[in-house]
Amino acid sequence: MLSRMILSAVLAAVSMWAGPAWAAGDGLVTVEVTGVGISKEDALKDARRNAVEKGSGTIIASETRTQDFQLVKDTILARSTGFIHSWRELSAQQSRIDDTWTVKISAEVSIQGVKDELLVVQGLLKDIGRPKILVVINERVDKKLVEMSTVQTKVEGALKDSGFALVDRDQLKEIDKRDLQAALAGDKPDMVQAIAKRFGAQIFIYGVAEASRGNDTRVGGVNLATYEAQSNLKVFKSDTAEIEASVTGNTNRPARGVQQVPASAAKQALGLEADVVAKKVKDRLIENWRDFLVGGGEIKLYVEGMKFAQVRKLKSTLGEISNITEVNVEFANSVADCAIQSNISAKDLAEKIADALEDMIEITDVTQNVIKATYVGK
Repeated sequence: MLSRMILSAVLAAVSMWAGPAWAAGDGLVTVEVTGVGISKEDALKDARRNAVEKGSGTIIASETRTQDFQLVKDTILARSTGFIHSWRELSAQQSRIDDTWTVKISAEVSIQGVKDELLVVQGLLKDIGRPKILVVINERVDKKLVEMSTVQTKVEGALKDSGFALVDRDQLKEIDKRDLQAALAGDKPDMVQAIAKRFGAQIFIYGVAEASRGNDTRVGGVNLATYEAQSNLKVFKSDTAEIEASVTGNTNRPARGVQQVPASAAKQALGLEADVVAKKVKDRLIENWRDFLVGGGEIKLYVEGMKFAQVRKLKSTLGEISNITEVNVEFANSVADCAIQSNISAKDLAEKIADALEDMIEITDVTQNVIKATYVGK
């Protein structure tokens, strides 16, 4: 299966940027591409992504700054299905060797859709820069904490290669490093959140990776140690600590390492687990980061210094603002905690709230998911 995947990748690389076969009207181009996957559906998904990459590759490459190219490209391709106007299957075949599927399709790709998405993503990068991320993995071998996490290193590498900005660990002060160690030892993601916010990371990834010794084997008179590794990572929004995604590595069976030296077997198992989970984390972040930064969904508004009678007016006024579909308010200790459902970003929503409630509240802070304000009305 691996050799087949590699061959497919090589063939795709040769043809991907060659441009579309011919251009159609209404901003569409038609391309023929091949996809490979462990199931037919996976192969079709791969083919549709390849169609968008082949059809729009020149546009993305020519209109993207070098430092942002990979992040823009991956973000657009993560939404590849949305740019396929129509497609038809030309052939499909399952390998007798490794059961993988190879599918060839002809697809019409919406170039205009890609251009529109490109403008949106580039606008986000201009306004707020690349998403910054802090990664902290609690990695243990035989229940003992490992200082240099194999899984963390590979997750950070995958994210960096795709254009995400990472918190530079060399810039962490000793107190931050001690806090991280305490968070790992005590399994306390809230401590990681505090550090992420201090360093301006919009997202932090926290989780556990563990390698445990299994049943050793003996082959050809040689004793071999066996280790199995598993991981469970969660992606959090730094300002609210809300879980954005939960990712596990090998779901069907644990990654396994078999070596003469136990430490090498554990490292091998963790390395195999890291390869799987790093790709999953990267893919999930690529799929989510645009929506995460554009906004939409729930945005929190906290207003300090209020009385109960004033909260009713606050809720009523918020409900009249365009782009707000629902408002739920809780009140305690002079603070109005408003959960707002909106289809715009917190930044844009804050501007609308400031205009609608200029005589009532003063906004003091805005992050990707939280707006803070104080009551100034009489």
